[in-house]
Amino acid sequence: MKKFLFYINFILILLIFSLTGCGEKLDLSQFPINGGGGGNISDTVYVQIYPEWGGYNNPKDILVGLEPLIYIADTDNNRIVQLDISGGFISAVEAKHPIRLAMDNNLDLLAICDSITDIGDTINVVYRYRLYDGGGILSNAPRISFLTSAQPTPISSRRRKFTGISTFPDNSVLISRVGPDNSSFIDPDNSLIKVTGRNSLTSVQPLSGFQTTGNGIFSVEKTSSIITFRTNPTDFILTRNTTDFGFKVEWFEFDDVNGSYNPKFLPETNADIVRIQLGTPQKVAVDDNSNVYVIDSGRDSLYKFNNLGMIKGESFGGTGSGTNQFSSPFGIAVFNRVVYIADSGNGRIVRYKLSTDLN
Repeated sequence: MKKFLFYINFILILLIFSLTGCGEKLDLSQFPINGGGGGNISDTVYVQIYPEWGGYNNPKDILVGLEPLIYIADTDNNRIVQLDISGGFISAVEAKHPIRLAMDNNLDLLAICDSITDIGDTINVVYRYRLYDGGGILSNAPRISFLTSAQPTPISSRRRKFTGISTFPDNSVLISRVGPDNSSFIDPDNSLIKVTGRNSLTSVQPLSGFQTTGNGIFSVEKTSSIITFRTNPTDFILTRNTTDFGFKVEWFEFDDVNGSYNPKFLPETNADIVRIQLGTPQKVAVDDNSNVYVIDSGRDSLYKFNNLGMIKGESFGGTGSGTNQFSSPFGIAVFNRVVYIADSGNGRIVRYKLSTDLN
């Protein structure tokens, strides 16, 4: 009996080491994942839907809009593509190096792209596409230059970059920003910025209480994406693509009494979402049940956590271009129980549905 328990413990240690190691890519398809408190091992797995959507060049993001229509940041083709829900082409617009997409309740599409200044610097710009004014067709929608990464808050810098964007139910916009200058107590580059306004900026306000450097639970260094909730006016989740040991997926809840943000999951809660060391998480998405989906380009894998922060057995991955494999995936969206992934290195969009939902 003791020998049996020894072997069981040894196998569990190897499993934990595989999940927490950050040096090599992890093939999650080799075994079902059980976080030890919330995930149940079962025969439920994600099944790839065919055909794949190909013809893209390093696509960095995918969004399912409220219509619902599909929007793809076809990054190295310098365009944003609009599809119907079955993948049929509707329209496309030229956009320099689009990397992130979002939509507000006005059906305005927001896109982080590049722009060249009059002195030759490349900065990020958030474009607002007024889809309603264009009859729902992206190529007909008026485009507004809404916000640039050089916007003073109150200090201006052309070295800052935007990495994530999402919208709250009141149509305010939350943007993650990174940059090399973080010694200023007044306006460090690494920050989360809440923006209001539609035709023009009404306010631009960095959120307070976050750490600009390091790998602590409040750190926003190397933030790679951010997602808000359709029905929650304040809370959000961010990912950090640091290769160092640290907290890489962070869910923040707003404390109305103290007027501050607090992490929903702390290390002592033993929640997998803060316990497991991911590789290089690039994008986070949530579904209607507040399940959390993280696409990891360092591990070529998809991680799924429930709303208690425990990993689900449906998580999977592997390096390649075959079924249930990725090459440096960068974007993810979830709609109607279908998971859409921008498989950047393979130049394609791949879709997955749970085996229990195939009918």
